[in-house]
Amino acid sequence: ATPDMRGAPPSPGLSVRLPSGLAAFSIPNYRLWALGSFTSAIGGWMQSTAQGFLIFELTKDPAYLGFASFSYGIPIWIFTLYSGVIADRVPRRTLLVVTNTVMMLLAAAMAVLVMSGLVRPWHILVLAFMLGLANAFDAPSRQGFVVDLVGKDHLTNAIGLNASIFHMATMIGPAIGGLAYAVLGPGWCFAANATSFIVMITVLLRMRLPAHTPRVRTSSAVGEMMEGLRYAVSSRTV
Repeated sequence: ATPDMRGAPPSPGLSVRLPSGLAAFSIPNYRLWALGSFTSAIGGWMQSTAQGFLIFELTKDPAYLGFASFSYGIPIWIFTLYSGVIADRVPRRTLLVVTNTVMMLLAAAMAVLVMSGLVRPWHILVLAFMLGLANAFDAPSRQGFVVDLVGKDHLTNAIGLNASIFHMATMIGPAIGGLAYAVLGPGWCFAANATSFIVMITVLLRMRLPAHTPRVRTSSAVGEMMEGLRYAVSSRTV
């Protein structure tokens, strides 16, 4: 058996043939990734659900639901193109560990504010903005990191499985969040999300990946971003 840089060496005499729809799960790194992604997505939906209920309870004003969504979305809209360039310039795992650590600390801070009774609407808006900023750098890294995990052979399958994981979490996470909010209170939803990031960070650190090889750069980050925009405009498919 020869080692695979996308995971641990296969065990001699152990061979399990997976259905073609689950082919990416044959790669140990991807199995870790799926576990971390699903857990983190569940926690994220729990927090999102609690955040909406909480800010409405604090303000009794439905407009604040829009303010919270705007606060989260505006940094993603502004920074995602630039962060996509950054994700191609630095080791993606390192960037993911940093962004997940930041999001874990934000969720933990919110849990403390809620459980201590100190939370105010502006706290939620600031948290949403900071979370959106971290996610602006997290999302492009996640998408590119899948290629690092599975290579081109299983890429299509991995993309499909990622979508399935996300949609499963979309169905399950808000339901768990609503129940936890009603039974335990909103603080525990934020605490659960902070804990889910610990799982994500742990699986990232456990992965065996080849050493990062920096690419030769011929232009600045802004130049590469403009090159990407020109490609998007000129590509008939895109």
